[in-house]
Amino acid sequence: MKIRLFIISLLLSSLSTWSYAQPNAYSLSDCITRALENNLQVRQAGLNTEITQVNREQAAAVRFPTLDATVRQNFSWSDQQNADGSYVFTGSNGNSVSLNSGLVLFNGFRNENAIKQAELEYNSAWLDVETMRENISLLVLESYLQVLYAGELVTNSRNQLLSTGSQLGLAKERLDLRVISQADYLQVKAQEASEKLTLANAEKQLQLSRLNLMQLLELPVNDTFAIVIPDYASAGRQLLTTDAAGVYNTALGFKPEVRSAALQKQIAAYDIEIAKGGYLPSLSLTAGLGTSYNSLAEKLKFASQLDHNLSPTLGLTLSIPIFQKKQVKSQVSLARINAASADLAEQTTLNQLRKSIETAWVDVLSAEKELDAGTGQFEATQASFTVATERFNLGVINSVDYLYEKTNLINAESQLLQARYNLIFSYKVLDFYQGKPLDL
Repeated sequence: MKIRLFIISLLLSSLSTWSYAQPNAYSLSDCITRALENNLQVRQAGLNTEITQVNREQAAAVRFPTLDATVRQNFSWSDQQNADGSYVFTGSNGNSVSLNSGLVLFNGFRNENAIKQAELEYNSAWLDVETMRENISLLVLESYLQVLYAGELVTNSRNQLLSTGSQLGLAKERLDLRVISQADYLQVKAQEASEKLTLANAEKQLQLSRLNLMQLLELPVNDTFAIVIPDYASAGRQLLTTDAAGVYNTALGFKPEVRSAALQKQIAAYDIEIAKGGYLPSLSLTAGLGTSYNSLAEKLKFASQLDHNLSPTLGLTLSIPIFQKKQVKSQVSLARINAASADLAEQTTLNQLRKSIETAWVDVLSAEKELDAGTGQFEATQASFTVATERFNLGVINSVDYLYEKTNLINAESQLLQARYNLIFSYKVLDFYQGKPLDL
């Protein structure tokens, strides 16, 4: 019975350990999806798009006629003189019903241009949402890689501390045997204290990186948050199939901010046409149908009065602008200025995109060189440290020389790790400008 309970408890312990070791980790795709679903700026931009949709429907509805129904009930009293000269205070009541409709037949093409403009504003709003989604995705990628980088720094710092701890144990044995001096032993101990501080700083950086990522995902801060850790131990160069100019030409065809800027330029052009419509005459059609009832007509019944009092109306109104105190001229001038501003904004967007791509391209080239240099430095420093460790264990060199080699190795490993993640991020940014999905 005791053996069975022991086996059951061992199985439960194993399952618990496996469950703890396999948390519900977020992949980069999971992080991007959650950030886009919960980011308040993206949701606000979506609401702005709904506003442009309402405006678009309203602009299209201007083509239809209006129809109003009016029902009126009125009472009146008067002091009337009879044939005998006396006065009688009498009252009467009446009803009136009318239907009125109006339709703009022509107003200088302002309605038609407003409809086209509203359609462009709707499309531009969607492109602005897509631009924001792309920017959020890039921020998530950067934060995700920062967590990975900080995690590897913590791992390396712990490994270095374990190595120094074993060396400190060896130094203590040699001190007891009077092979090394107290000063040599204290130098190794000081190195261990320094590496404990380095580990504490690395763990702090990891917590801050996790916090930043969780805030981007709109997740409450918790200790169970984990991300999928890909294997980048052998990450290296990638084949670049195009140059910065080629990436820029590719980005021009699909980047939402470029398309949105072009639409804003067209929207401003429609503002000019709408303002010019004020110079042209407008023609409107009006129609109406009304009838009434009055209680003073005692010989005619209610229905009979309504039938006899029908009064249909139909009219055309032509309005010709003659002098409007320069209002239309001012509106056209302002619209032209706004159009010129929209043209400059489009050029600014194109220039900013080109500069960002050129910077990303230079970052890739620099990161490749840094990785090559860092790899060579790490390999050389690692070989030198291996020799120094053997010589230190044999008592050939003192602790100062050994710790100097160890410090060089720590710095070289940190620089190599940073260069590797810089290169990964640089490649992903370049992929981003070529329309490739952000994944690891």
